[in-house]
Amino acid sequence: MPQQAGRRIMPFTEEQMRQIYNTNIIDFAIAQGFEVEKGDRATVHVKNSGGLYLFKHGRGFYCFAEEKGGDIVDFAMRYLGLEKIGAMEAVLGSRAYELTAHAVPIQEKSPRGDLVLPPRDRDDRRVFAYLTKTRRIDPEIVGEMMRQGRVYQSRQEINGKIRCNCAFVGYDGDGKPRYCALRGPGAGSKFRQDVEHSDKTYGFTMEGRSRRVYEFEAPIDAMSHATLCKMQGIDWRKDYRVSEGCLSSRALKHFLETHPEVREIVFCYDNDTDGKLADGTPHNHGQERAKQEKAYFDSLGFVTYIQTPTEKDFNKMLTSLYEQPELKKEACEDAGQEL
Repeated sequence: MPQQAGRRIMPFTEEQMRQIYNTNIIDFAIAQGFEVEKGDRATVHVKNSGGLYLFKHGRGFYCFAEEKGGDIVDFAMRYLGLEKIGAMEAVLGSRAYELTAHAVPIQEKSPRGDLVLPPRDRDDRRVFAYLTKTRRIDPEIVGEMMRQGRVYQSRQEINGKIRCNCAFVGYDGDGKPRYCALRGPGAGSKFRQDVEHSDKTYGFTMEGRSRRVYEFEAPIDAMSHATLCKMQGIDWRKDYRVSEGCLSSRALKHFLETHPEVREIVFCYDNDTDGKLADGTPHNHGQERAKQEKAYFDSLGFVTYIQTPTEKDFNKMLTSLYEQPELKKEACEDAGQEL
C-alpha cells in the first residue's frame, strides 16, 4: 500500500509499541535514577519532586504542582527532557518491561536532611548564555544573581552522563542554602528537578529595600520582571522578588515573617489561558490562585495587587519583545507600572 504524502511512519513495530506502553512507570523511573517513597493507597511519591506522584498500577503519573499528568512516554519527555521518539526509545531500552517481579522499594518519608548543592561547573558560560540570549534576561541582573550565589551552572554525573544545569538557590537568614531547583539550560529542555532535601519555604529571592514584594512561580519570571522594569527605567533593585517554585505561597509567608517592614504584595502568577481541570473545564490555574492568595493576605491587613502577564508568563512577555519589537513599550509599561 503506498504511503500517504506527508504522513510520518512511527519507527516502532506494534509489538514494540505495546511493550512501551505496558512498561511499569515506577520501574522505569527507578531505572532512571528517581527515588520513590510512600504516597497514598493509589500512588507513590517521587522524592524531591514537590507534588509528582506515580500510580501504583504502573500506567501513569500526576504532578499536583503543575496540575498535569500523563503516561510513561509523557513522563520521559517531561522529566528526562526528551522528544517523543527519544522518550519511546528510552522506555524501550530500559528493560523495565522484562521485570518478572515489580519490587518497588517504597521508603517511608524521613526527616529532611541537609541540602548539599550540586557542584559548580568550571564556569557559568552556558547558563549565562541561556538566561541572557534565550531567555533575554538583562546581563547585569544575571551577573548579580550569579555573584550572590543565587544562580550558577551545576555539573553532575547522572546515570553515567555529565549534565550541566541552571541552578537556582534559596538561602535562610544565616546565608545557608536551603533550596535548589535545577533546570536544563536549553530552549527545548523540559528538565526540572529540586535537589534532594530542598525546602520550598526558602524560595529564590531577589533582595530589595522597599516595602513591596513581587511573588512569582519561577525564578526566571522574577528575573524577567526585573528586566522589564529596568527597560522602563525603573530601579530593579528597589523592590523584593520571591519565587515559589510552584503554585504556592510558602516562600512568601516565610519571607514576610522575616521582613516585617514589607506591607505590599504583588501576585505575579502565570496567565494560564489554556488551562483546564481534569474534566476539561477551562481553568486559569495561576490567576485563580492569585485571587485566592490576594483574598487571604487582604484579610491579614496587607495591601495587595495582582499583576497579570499579557502572555503566559513574564518571561514570555520579555522574549516576545524580540519577536515583535512594536510591543516593546507596551510590555515594559505593563510590567513596570507603579501600583
